[in-house]
Amino acid sequence: MDVLFLDFDGCLHPDKVRYEYGMRQPRLMAPGHELFESVAVFEAAIAPYPSIRIVLSTSWVQALGFEKTRAFLPETLQSRVIGATYDFESPDAWRWASMSRYDTIALDVARRQPTRWLAMDDDPEGWPENQHAALALVDSTRGLACPTSLELLHARLRARFP
Repeated sequence: MDVLFLDFDGCLHPDKVRYEYGMRQPRLMAPGHELFESVAVFEAAIAPYPSIRIVLSTSWVQALGFEKTRAFLPETLQSRVIGATYDFESPDAWRWASMSRYDTIALDVARRQPTRWLAMDDDPEGWPENQHAALALVDSTRGLACPTSLELLHARLRARFP
């Protein structure tokens, strides 16, 4: 199984997102931008790779729950989502908020054991040097709207999923 770990904030839109108790959805605090403004670009990037399944690595899952978070994606992407790194049933769930994104992904990789995997994220904290090729690091202020970030995603996809 081929897996792409998907973060939302800083990837599909800028990272300036605020979560407030009782909100139906998080609010983007970046003037001139919209939530999920780059989702079509992301969808087009992974279209040539039909074997890729998506695991949500976004903090939205912890804040809103898996189903509600997945519902923000278009149906074509929702059908590719197989889970999330945050698992409410996991014995590690209590530690998740204090773990680096890499650590949460590494736990998920150990559990799912994908054949090949890649993470798209804007946070390089905690990534060991020997795992940098598994990270498509995106510019957090523009997400995939940044041409350099999009080029890197394409390069990582080609390298990881030949």
